[in-house]
Amino acid sequence: MMSFLTQILVMARLNHKRGRKSNYVKSLNNSSHKEGKRLALQRDGSKCRRCSSTTNLEYHHISYHISGKELEKDNLKWTVIVCGKCHESIHKKILDDWNPKNPGKLFIL
Repeated sequence: MMSFLTQILVMARLNHKRGRKSNYVKSLNNSSHKEGKRLALQRDGSKCRRCSSTTNLEYHHISYHISGKELEKDNLKWTVIVCGKCHESIHKKILDDWNPKNPGKLFIL
């Protein structure tokens, strides 16, 4: 169960100014995003790449430069399947190699 603070942070990430959906949220319904997620799940064996969990799986972008774009399925090296707990951990640690905001991240999967 998510804490109240976590719920607020998730809402902030999914919403943009004055309740308008961010470009990231809009990209989630993009057919390229859906196909990329399907291919990443297949590639990663439908389990978390960090802890091997098979529940609460999420599609994580190591780089947002390809998020929702038509080439997403052709750039799967920038995505990974992780469970919700590992996904949260990645975003909390700015120096995590898989954090999109890490300026020195390595792209070795």
